[in-house]
Amino acid sequence: MDEPATRKRIEGGRPPDSSGPPAVIRWHSWPPFQRTSEPIFVLNRHRRIVFVNRAWERLTGLAPKVARQIACRPRRASEAWEDLLGHLLRPPDEVLEGRPGHTRQRVPRFDPARCWWDIDFLPFRDEGGLLFILGRISTAAVATSAGPTTLPEGALALREPVLARYGIESLASDLPAMRRVAEQARLAARVRVPALIVGERGSGKEWLGRTIHALGPDRRRPFVALDCGRLAPAALAGVLFGEGELAQSIDVGTLYLREPSRLPREMQQRLGALLGTGDEGRGPRLLAGLLCDPDEEVRAGRLLDDLASRLATLTIRLPPLRERREDLPHLVERLLERAGAAAGRRVTALAPAAWEVVRSYSWPGNLAELYAVLAGACGRASGERIDALDLPLHLRLGPKPAAGDRPLPLKELLEAAERRLIELALRRAGGNKSRAAELLAVWRPLLLRRMSALGVVDPTPKRKRSSGEEG
Repeated sequence: MDEPATRKRIEGGRPPDSSGPPAVIRWHSWPPFQRTSEPIFVLNRHRRIVFVNRAWERLTGLAPKVARQIACRPRRASEAWEDLLGHLLRPPDEVLEGRPGHTRQRVPRFDPARCWWDIDFLPFRDEGGLLFILGRISTAAVATSAGPTTLPEGALALREPVLARYGIESLASDLPAMRRVAEQARLAARVRVPALIVGERGSGKEWLGRTIHALGPDRRRPFVALDCGRLAPAALAGVLFGEGELAQSIDVGTLYLREPSRLPREMQQRLGALLGTGDEGRGPRLLAGLLCDPDEEVRAGRLLDDLASRLATLTIRLPPLRERREDLPHLVERLLERAGAAAGRRVTALAPAAWEVVRSYSWPGNLAELYAVLAGACGRASGERIDALDLPLHLRLGPKPAAGDRPLPLKELLEAAERRLIELALRRAGGNKSRAAELLAVWRPLLLRRMSALGVVDPTPKRKRSSGEEG
């Protein structure tokens, strides 16, 4: 039997003739496959199932005839069990390249003792490329480890000071709007439903997300933030729904998405479908931050309505810094401590002149801009206090008038333009005023009068008179 025929018989999944070369395998007649208690399946090079053993049938409840219709692809067409299996049993990229691989998948269909599958993939190749992929599913190995992975006590002790930085006291304020934010943060920490944080750029949305994480029951698990606007869609898809599936990982405590409206529509649909399963308790807690109101994002077509409604189960709105003037002393004290520690300096306060500058500035960049200014001032300060000269120049100059409010002194503007033209003509004429007058198309006496009125300096050097010229 020639090699192309052998490859076709292997990929088709029908038992080839046993008299052929060793590469030809009669799957159904292999006793080790059928007798083992571990679920076994075989994929061809197109990632379609060509064989399953009886243990696989008992685990999934599907007959071999139905199993052979399943293509194991990353994309799931529907919520049907066959499509879900195709999504769960898809091999990672390194397997398709010829290297063994492993995945861990959560199967919401099963009870907690069997809801996690460890899947090992073993590829087989020949000179022509990939022949088939042998897959093995293990459920008993993860039955005792269905809970999240915990860090050693020493590592947890190192994380405690970091978590303490995001305590609820960081939201302490006498403003009604901030008291409401603190109460909503406490509520969000007690429940695991998705939460949406809305605020201007730099207003502290991720900081609030970390505060909610630090107050909640998942504080011992990692907080992971993804920037949906800066990461490439392929990278986001791989992290969220690829190998390891961060969106469903039990080892992550909180998943924070910056600007989920920047996700491609397909990923928004998959994320909305995941949140709609009602099984959020198994995966990470999902938080999201938006610059604009979710209704505005939906109307603009940037955010799918289904995803917006699921994310906005609990919505927290952060006021900008310009509406929190009373909080400036508390915020400056907290951020100075953090900036001083980062710079290795002990800077504890602002001088009165520096305080006047800080209070009069509008802070369009909110908390992020305030921290950046204080961090730079800590590096320039000569002592334990920040002086006004340690602050950036644009803060000390004060706000610039809006374009519509700027004065337009016509006389000064015309005189400046006239002075510039006369100076240019004199340079081109080499200081010859008659030639400069010709270039400007005016009489020489008029040029001399305008030079005197505008204060234009005569560029012609004064010649020293020789002794023969004297007398």
